[in-house]
Amino acid sequence: MAGGTTYAMEPVVDSQIQARTARETVLVIDDGELAAARIKAALKDDGRQVLVAHSAREALALLPDLVPDLIVASLDLPDLRGTRLLDVLRERAPGVPLVVTLEAADLDLAVQAVRRGAIDVLCRPISRPRLLEAVVGAMSDARGNRELARAREEVRDRHGFSHMLTQSPRMLRVFDQIRAVASTDATVLIRGETGTGKELVSRAIHERSRRRDQPFISVNCGAFTESLLESELFGHEKGSFTGASGQRRGVFEMADGGTLFLDELGETSLNVQVNLLRVLEEMRFRRVGGHESVKVDVRIIAATNVDLEQAVAEKRFRQDLFYRLNVFPVVLPPLRERPEDIPLLMRHFLEDAAQDYGLEPPTLAHEAMQAILRFRWPGNVRQLRSLCERWVIVAAGREISADLLPDDMTGSPVNDGPTLLPVNDSVSMKIATDQAVAQVERTYLQRLLKRNHGHLGRTADAAGITRRTLYTKMKAYGLDATDYRAS
Repeated sequence: MAGGTTYAMEPVVDSQIQARTARETVLVIDDGELAAARIKAALKDDGRQVLVAHSAREALALLPDLVPDLIVASLDLPDLRGTRLLDVLRERAPGVPLVVTLEAADLDLAVQAVRRGAIDVLCRPISRPRLLEAVVGAMSDARGNRELARAREEVRDRHGFSHMLTQSPRMLRVFDQIRAVASTDATVLIRGETGTGKELVSRAIHERSRRRDQPFISVNCGAFTESLLESELFGHEKGSFTGASGQRRGVFEMADGGTLFLDELGETSLNVQVNLLRVLEEMRFRRVGGHESVKVDVRIIAATNVDLEQAVAEKRFRQDLFYRLNVFPVVLPPLRERPEDIPLLMRHFLEDAAQDYGLEPPTLAHEAMQAILRFRWPGNVRQLRSLCERWVIVAAGREISADLLPDDMTGSPVNDGPTLLPVNDSVSMKIATDQAVAQVERTYLQRLLKRNHGHLGRTADAAGITRRTLYTKMKAYGLDATDYRAS
């Protein structure tokens, strides 16, 4: 290793930085000219573009204009040593895989490097086969992650909604409804259990409408008393009630030109319902304590988990308001009726939470996944997301076994939603349950194999299971990786 001397970086043509080629690019950071030259020669043999920086300073000067596919960095640089270099690289080149090299076998430093995101750690002298093994493995993992990200974007693009993921036929029909109504100003009534994503659907409608550049205002009608809700909806004039020290606009005024989402509308009183009906018909109202009529142009989307037909029959909800709201009904299925979405959503939530907390996402043991698929999910998607966030905190980078599941989940009844394939109803409940779980697993693995083109390592990683478990399941389900390698 050179002492404190900083060497000039080998010439780099500007176009290599500004106009990326189709070749994979590796940035080598090493202050030893001979070591860097050997790494470069080994990696260029496979047609990669290899750039060399002989100091941390030179490497950091490159990164604003260069996004390499891989960084191979020495942790013995004179100007930035050890894990400090890794911390800076993670900040300046987020998401770029890192392979690090050490002058001597330092177990403590190697462990710290892995914890800070290094894919592999190599100790000098580095053999060419070991170097290529580390680089090829790291870049393969990176390609797999990029393919997964692209697949997710394709799913989002195909279904048109960046905040929702599904492979459920019922939810895909909901997406079709959203597309159909979004371009109109029709009033929409979204119905579904708590946690099914009613506000996400309302935002998707707004984002695809002509009002997308105007305000989207959301109000939970069940969170206010009758008097406070009227003030929240319509605003109030100064002195209209105790504490009204000035004029205040309501959400109808704030949403003028845009969309107003009225959540939990089934919890409103009959008096509020009368006023709402008048506003919906005329798009005019008076602030509480006011005399001046205010005209607005607002698109209304309402949502409720209340059975409004029953509420109408029991005189708790006005029939005329129900008809005025129910112009375009959208019904969201509960999560228990779309079990094929559970693995997809769970992986998405685990990775999101892991990224937010700067931790590694956990994986799930087979028995834990079976329990999750059998669970009824009374809190629906919101409950699944919260549970995934908790798992990331308590089990980052580890396997989640059945003993980490909530007590009500391990002993929960079977999903009563539709299965992907018919189940023999002449068998016992336990056998029928196992059949249903197997059907969901088989379809899930088929999709992963197709997405990863039959690559078993990436498929096992994506499923959160070991290769041995993947082999066992593929054999049991009659799946052959070669059937997916050309897809």
